[in-house]
Amino acid sequence: MNHNAQDTQPEPNDIASRLQKANTQVSQICQASGVPGASIAIIHKGKLLHTYNHGYSDLENQIKTDSNTAYGIGSLTKAFIAAAIAKLVHAGHLTWHTPIKDLLPELNQDDSIITNLLTVTDILSHRCGLAGGAAMSFVFQGDGDMLLPKESLFTLFNHFPQLFPFRGGWSYFVWGYALAGLVIDRVTGKGLAQALRELVLSPLGMTSTGFDVDSLEGVAEPYAGLADGTAFHLSKRQVFRDTFFEASGGLFSSVKDLTTWAGAILDCISRPDESVLKDVPYILSNHAAIMNPSLNERSYGLGWIRTQLPGRVGLIGDNMDVWTLSEQPLLGDEHHPMQMIYHQGSTVGYYSHMALFPATESAVIVLTNSIALSDAADWISRTFTQALFDIDSNDYVKLAMEASKRYISLFENMATEIENMRDGKTPRLDTFAGRYVHSSQLFVVDLAVCDSRNKLALRFQGRDSQEYELRYLCEGVFEWVLGHDESKRRGRYNSVEMGCYLFRFRVDGGRVVSFTWAADGLRSDVFLKVGGLEDAAVAVR
Repeated sequence: MNHNAQDTQPEPNDIASRLQKANTQVSQICQASGVPGASIAIIHKGKLLHTYNHGYSDLENQIKTDSNTAYGIGSLTKAFIAAAIAKLVHAGHLTWHTPIKDLLPELNQDDSIITNLLTVTDILSHRCGLAGGAAMSFVFQGDGDMLLPKESLFTLFNHFPQLFPFRGGWSYFVWGYALAGLVIDRVTGKGLAQALRELVLSPLGMTSTGFDVDSLEGVAEPYAGLADGTAFHLSKRQVFRDTFFEASGGLFSSVKDLTTWAGAILDCISRPDESVLKDVPYILSNHAAIMNPSLNERSYGLGWIRTQLPGRVGLIGDNMDVWTLSEQPLLGDEHHPMQMIYHQGSTVGYYSHMALFPATESAVIVLTNSIALSDAADWISRTFTQALFDIDSNDYVKLAMEASKRYISLFENMATEIENMRDGKTPRLDTFAGRYVHSSQLFVVDLAVCDSRNKLALRFQGRDSQEYELRYLCEGVFEWVLGHDESKRRGRYNSVEMGCYLFRFRVDGGRVVSFTWAADGLRSDVFLKVGGLEDAAVAVR
């Protein structure tokens, strides 16, 4: 295959006209979503068919995107991790069914079944049944800061609660890939970045892909989409190198490199003996059903989602937050049934999407440099899939606009609900001031009385960079709800679950002793008060 971005193959006129129309729709989707730049590549019948680069990688300095522009690819990283482990399996260092405890003896989960039976395939397919959402809030809140060191991985993992019985379902669980990255590190003894380079990237000639942003050229600046459609330049790029989530979402790459990657996977499906990749059929197989019941194929492989078109896609992206599954627009039509294997990626400042269509040796690759109003990379990918195969009649520009409006409404509705709950009382705030410690002893919350307003200053991990206003709501409950644009400017992932913003305080004998926080909107964690900060006066930004 020749996937050189500068050697695009001639296009049949009907496909060419549809792809050119899709190019114009990219700018409309980006404008509606607050995305300054996007890069797209299309492979069809095993050859690079089309590339398109929209807008700017650096809006302020008017640096245009091109096919060599590097973007954060978020969870597209997961497929690379699966491919690296496949090389280790092929070399005989482990098997897909090796128990994790044999590779990582620190694993000692509260559920002994998981400790004893959890395998490599389990952690790569999100079927272990553990809930780690609350811990995500302890590790990351915003502004690009990682709040816990990766050395605390097992202190957290070993005590995650059970969401469903082991192998009894599917739930997206990034912590499994944290273990997978550590497996690669331990087995090779070379560290994840070097091992991935030697096992996958270098053999494929992928020179603009890596975890170390400083070693890459032409990295797009990160932005966030505001309510009016403007792109806000984030002050800090989120980098996962040497953190929990390096293996889950830490890679940066370009569409030029990702055409090589997609081409190699498609090659391996039809010509496995000639490929540097190994066990691709196993990686792309159905390992866990997603969001049952479904009569059609909807499952997870290892770093990939399998879907039968026509079907509902975008299942792990932010667009799922604004429509129920049954309301999601169908991609494809009944006259063109086909298999689509895809994944989505998001990190603060970037959305990405890659889709494979094995039957026609096709791929659609989309990279963007904004955590947009809605998942613009998803809409752009659907637009080009529609154009490539001449399927369905959905207007993805209108859907992108509608999704953006719905997201803003979710934040507005949350703010309205909060105000309806407020009782107007003002308790003595100094009695709530102090340091509160989570039961893991890893995470602290400092509260101090502000010198300028009748509010508390909330600092996660005691950091000035992680300061938010905490306001009294009602009956011992305080809230720190953020508006849409405030959340985006702080470099945060979208979160409209109100429970994530509520602290419920407990008073014993007239003294504030603790608060509970449902950081994932589900289970409440307890934070015990261990000291006072009554003398601390801070000004909330």
